[in-house]
Amino acid sequence: MLKFALKNMAIKKVQIILVVLSIVISAGIGVLAFNVATQVDEGITSNAGYYSAIIGPAGSNTQLAMNTMYFTDKPVGTIPYSVVSALQQDQRVTSVIPFAMADNYNGYGVVGTTPAYLAKKTVAEGEMFDPTATMQAVVGANVARYSDLKVGDVIYTSHSASGTDTHAQGITVVGILEQSHSSFDNVVFTQIRTLWEMHDHGDHEEGEHEGEHEGEHEGESHATVCSILVNTKNPGFAMQLVQEYDGKIITSRDGDSCTLQAIEPMSVVRDVLNDTDDTKYIVFVLCAVILVMNIMIISIITLLNMYHSAKEIALMRLIGIGMNKINLLYIIQNGLMGFVSVLLAFGVSRLCMSLMNDYVESMGVVLNMAKVYPMELIILLAVFIISVLPTVIWTFFMSRKDSISD
Repeated sequence: MLKFALKNMAIKKVQIILVVLSIVISAGIGVLAFNVATQVDEGITSNAGYYSAIIGPAGSNTQLAMNTMYFTDKPVGTIPYSVVSALQQDQRVTSVIPFAMADNYNGYGVVGTTPAYLAKKTVAEGEMFDPTATMQAVVGANVARYSDLKVGDVIYTSHSASGTDTHAQGITVVGILEQSHSSFDNVVFTQIRTLWEMHDHGDHEEGEHEGEHEGEHEGESHATVCSILVNTKNPGFAMQLVQEYDGKIITSRDGDSCTLQAIEPMSVVRDVLNDTDDTKYIVFVLCAVILVMNIMIISIITLLNMYHSAKEIALMRLIGIGMNKINLLYIIQNGLMGFVSVLLAFGVSRLCMSLMNDYVESMGVVLNMAKVYPMELIILLAVFIISVLPTVIWTFFMSRKDSISD
């Protein structure tokens, strides 16, 4: 029966191809839209809950949050390291993590910070960089893979993506992060003092906070950071810090002044997601329209195929083949077609995700092609059932008209 069904499908190539294309388009777009939208939402919200507040230079609060937590866009600017020192002495604060972003390696951003920034990540090879040393780096999984880096290799960063102004001093790779399918996979992490030294900010005196040594500037007043991630003892203290630091003016030792801004990252992320919700819903509506249209096409083509098979069915009845077997033949045929189609749809959705990854990375999210949500399976199952249902209905009515059974 299976062999006969395959031969019958080979005869009707054009009709089969039309149905397969309709199923692949409807199921593929539905699965792709749901997966990408969900991964973007999860990816953006995942890091925001780690920190109570972010403090940086005045400017766009969205840019400050996205750059500090997802490495997108450029930093808003810089603020004196003295703000870090002041926060470390604040009794309401449990941790203070300085953040600076400068230079790149093969197009990957270079971030200067402390090991605390990578506390939620796992080092798969080697070890975390030593906070009391300089010129050490831990690289993301994609940086290591695509740049063919191993622990012990020396990398040379540059000011521009062209690599024409590469620093003479190299940074030794001491660790490689485990793949997290996040923006952390595409970044080089080093001590913040490494960035200071490479940009000629002089010597720095080491200060200590919670068992970790932070490079603290002593001889000059030019040691800066792009932002500061803060955790507080309770949410009330976070609100107090945001109110105190937002709009605060800091004057450095040489008389220069800058205005700070302070944000609650989760609040900013919610605003970002709210702005994208309308677009997401429009995409879902378009996907639903495409799905309905393709269901109609699938049903019409299937019913036409069954109608034009009337002579074929009559011939099989004449040679003594029972109606139950004929019905089974067509159900197997369309079932195979639907099954292969949804598999192709799933594969096409993953191919499209790989093509979309560069764009989505600009939002600080790395799509995980291996991640499958239950709703995706439900969509594929629903499309499969819809593709087979017209055949089942047709064969049921044919059986009612025909009194002869097996």
